Amino acid sequence: MNKDITDPVDKVTNVWLALGPRIIMAGSEVLGTADNISINVAESTKEKLVKMGTAYEIRLVKMLGESGTGGH
Repeated sequence: MNKDITDPVDKVTNVWLALGPRIIMAGSEVLGTADNISINVAESTKEKLVKMGTAYEIRLVKMLGESGTGGH
């Protein structure tokens, strides 16, 4: 086993994170509001989950190759 490449000790996967009420924007344009937003975080660390949950603003950026339709 290569000891130079390791996962973070506090790594978490597939965790639902409640973000609470948010304004929904694209660029600088307000598109709407949400009473409660929750996201399923595929991979992060415990420390970064806390930062995401308490951040005033987070960005959601579509990954290349993803359709963004969610299968609907």
